[in-house]
Amino acid sequence: MLWQKIRSGVMFVVAFVSCPCHLPITIPIALALLAGTPAALWISQQVGWVYGILAGVFLLSLALGFIWTGSTNENEVCEPRPNLAVSTKRK
Repeated sequence: MLWQKIRSGVMFVVAFVSCPCHLPITIPIALALLAGTPAALWISQQVGWVYGILAGVFLLSLALGFIWTGSTNENEVCEPRPNLAVSTKRK
């Protein structure tokens, strides 16, 4: 149960970072951090492909986040707990 929450949370963070509405801000930041490297040169030359790939990553991670949030374990049994506030014993 905890693992499902963690992995769905990670997928939502990945979806947030790769969201197409945030890419005009995150791509220049990534280029500034990678300045002078071959990766920055490649990203700046292939910006259209980078936007497309990150949009696909956004859709996939958002879908996985929602699927993993709603998934249940079939072996898990949820039994009601007895109400401790009401005493059933009579003296």
